[in-house]
Amino acid sequence: MRNKRRGQNGQSIVEFALLLPVLLIILLGLLDLGRVWHAVVTVHDCAGEGALYAAIRPDDLDGIRARAAAAASGLVQVNPETVAIELPPNLEPGAPVTVTVPYTMTFINPLFGAVAPNGQIVLQGVAVEAVISTPMGD
Repeated sequence: MRNKRRGQNGQSIVEFALLLPVLLIILLGLLDLGRVWHAVVTVHDCAGEGALYAAIRPDDLDGIRARAAAAASGLVQVNPETVAIELPPNLEPGAPVTVTVPYTMTFINPLFGAVAPNGQIVLQGVAVEAVISTPMGD
């Protein structure tokens, strides 16, 4: 009876050793999905903040970029230089202003990394607002 019990203990360790990599990949996959969700929400919030600022101050391009980047939080860091701003030729009230915020995310999970080029994906937040006020110089 003692030998049988010892064999079962060894079997449990082997089963655990075989399942551990699978469990870790699942855990890392869930972690990556959570990170992607957080990044998507943050990037869209950044674009929205930039667009709202652009609606009020469409002539302040540096301010728009800074406002969009400042809205980033947590693990997502937005470079103000990558924020794209599309202004209409005339900045009259009601004209649309588009702010686009890109963010490159690197995966932790090796399986996601194998699917995505270089283990990274580019997320993009886009927001459009109507100009509320004319530029200060006018």
